[in-house]
Amino acid sequence: MEQIKEILRKLLRPLLEKQSVKSYLFRRLLDNNFKEDARLYKAYSVAFNTSGIKNKEADLILNYHSLEKGMLFQKMKKGFGEYRVRNLHRILNDPEIIKNKNRSQIRVGYQVMCQYYEIHQQLGFDLAELYTSKQYSFYKSVLSESYSLDFSGVINWTKDTFYINGGADFKTFAFSRKSVRDFTGEKVAKETLKDVIRLANTAPSVCNRQASNVYLVEDKQKIDRILAIQGGFSGYTENVSQLLILTNDRRYYYTVGERSQLFIDGGLYLMNLLYALHFYKIGNCPANWGKTVKEEAPLDTVIDIPKSEKIICLIPIGVVQNEFRTTLSLRRPDTENFTIID
Repeated sequence: MEQIKEILRKLLRPLLEKQSVKSYLFRRLLDNNFKEDARLYKAYSVAFNTSGIKNKEADLILNYHSLEKGMLFQKMKKGFGEYRVRNLHRILNDPEIIKNKNRSQIRVGYQVMCQYYEIHQQLGFDLAELYTSKQYSFYKSVLSESYSLDFSGVINWTKDTFYINGGADFKTFAFSRKSVRDFTGEKVAKETLKDVIRLANTAPSVCNRQASNVYLVEDKQKIDRILAIQGGFSGYTENVSQLLILTNDRRYYYTVGERSQLFIDGGLYLMNLLYALHFYKIGNCPANWGKTVKEEAPLDTVIDIPKSEKIICLIPIGVVQNEFRTTLSLRRPDTENFTIID
């Protein structure tokens, strides 16, 4: 049998080595793998499936974090986030969510909703049509002993206290980094940004290919148009005078198995870039770029980025204000996402 296989290999090798045949086989392989990627995404992502506890938790996080961001404003809009609040009522009354109330993200979801109600009570704003006292009491009862009147979904900072651990050990430094949205409008010096990139360039990459690129945009009209396309930074764009765009270049990947490697390497670089910005005391906030091809298309009318490059993230940057707020963005404990396989 092995002899027959070897004979067939020798006969087919000249054919398989033809570029046209190799390209055809690669296309077939790529199509089949992308189809499987799509099948798994459809089967498990919250975009198509809301039946499991982790899907429900993902839905909860999306909505409660939106309220956290809304509460950052010093002049908070009363009754803001109606759509999110109604979604949270639906999610927080789900029996499976209630059953898993001790999971960190579910617990903080209840706490954020309680804080939302309490702030409006303090402001004397009637939420009766959106959020009743009965619902508030129910959420407190679910939390039971975990409920805290001192809980806050936002943290108040001064510039000095925020950067006090810039030269600390890595553990302390890593915990001190948070996304900042309140800038003065003053531009960071380009020489300092070059130092940032040199530090970010220490990020690992597959086979040391270093396929990540960073673009700096300083034209205010272009920045506003780009952030409008991004759509998740509204309310904070006024003092954004510099925007970084992180991409990863498809030209550095050569197997079908590496079809998602640009996102892995791009993600590694992004985290290094955020740490580098924080080290140099530059405020930053990674803005999600999870766009469809159609949603991304308008960007071509604003800036010229090679088609071979995929945008990984947008990062508004700037000098932070003397006093500002960040979201709590509670981190998971290791018990929720670390599993030892025997």
